[in-house]
Amino acid sequence: MGTRPTPARFLAALARVGVTSYGGPAIVAQLREELVVRRRWCSEEEFAESLAFAQLVPGPVVPATAAHAAQRLFGPGMVFPAVLAYAAPAFFLMLGLSVAYFRWGSLPAVHSAFRALGPVIVAIIASSLLSLAQPALRDTRGVALAAVLAPFFFLPINPVLVVLAGAALGILVMPHQDHHPDAIPTPQQRRREGLFWGFAVGCALVSGLALASWYHPALARLGVEVAQVALLAFGGGYTAVALMFHAFVVSQPPILSPKEFVDGLALGQLTPGPVVITSTFVGYKVAGLAGAMLATLYTFFPPACLVATLAPHFARLRQAQVFRKAVRGVLAAFVALLVRVLAQMAQAALVPIWAAPLAVGALVLLRLKVPVLALVAATVVLSLALMP
Repeated sequence: MGTRPTPARFLAALARVGVTSYGGPAIVAQLREELVVRRRWCSEEEFAESLAFAQLVPGPVVPATAAHAAQRLFGPGMVFPAVLAYAAPAFFLMLGLSVAYFRWGSLPAVHSAFRALGPVIVAIIASSLLSLAQPALRDTRGVALAAVLAPFFFLPINPVLVVLAGAALGILVMPHQDHHPDAIPTPQQRRREGLFWGFAVGCALVSGLALASWYHPALARLGVEVAQVALLAFGGGYTAVALMFHAFVVSQPPILSPKEFVDGLALGQLTPGPVVITSTFVGYKVAGLAGAMLATLYTFFPPACLVATLAPHFARLRQAQVFRKAVRGVLAAFVALLVRVLAQMAQAALVPIWAAPLAVGALVLLRLKVPVLALVAATVVLSLALMP
């Protein structure tokens, strides 16, 4: 490994990745290029461990990977600045897009662009469903568990309960998995520091909800909803989309209409970083700048608390069969949940006669590895060119 960075240089590098991080899984490669290849602040083995840890905890993978690397280099206290540094560029861009959307979204040109983007967003969700299904349903037990859970997502039941049931059933029915080599050991002092930082920031987040509700009554519900989504979204950003759809569109009273939710996801594709930045859009709808800031903070900080607390115990966590089988059960549940969300979003977005063929074509292009940003940008340009 190369020279040890200063905290400022490390955070600046994460912000640089946050500015340019388009492309879903490709963002992992961008983070590796910055930390391992260019800077040599992490070895290949250390980066692989950080990535493996990020895939075991809820929330988007790249911020968790960066947070784990920060924890190793500087201690658990650096986890939270690292997450902020990575998320800040996406937050500011999404905030600007949200202001523009709610101010000028009814203009004919803007309306035409978002109408055309609806089928593309359906295709993106369908492509994500196919990608998630590969690891989650890799054997007959995973397929059977997803099939058993799917009908419950169409009933008036909180999907969080169904996801938790998936975790319990996963522990019971999933087979034992291969033994992983031990993770790089963590000193006992780091373990105590991780527990302190995770507990302290968690308490601050809970206290913040009380203060937020005093400032604006709707902020407490917003914070609880986005934190719940963040803490249950195993398997990548689009599992969070499924939970967000229920929390913000289906639950009563709804925060967004189905069309607004699809439009918010479309804006999320125009911003760098993870798709969960859509929570900034939701927060702005609820309470303007204060809502956008709170929603973003409660999207990224609860998983960061888990990183700070659990990262020092990664070696034991990685070997725990119960935990890994529960995660597989959760992923199977999310496949079933995404099927339901896909059906509901298709019902809202595939209204014009040309929408379904456009969605199918977009899905084919995505499976052929056409970049999401390029597809979204081309759709916007084409829709504006064909405006009557």
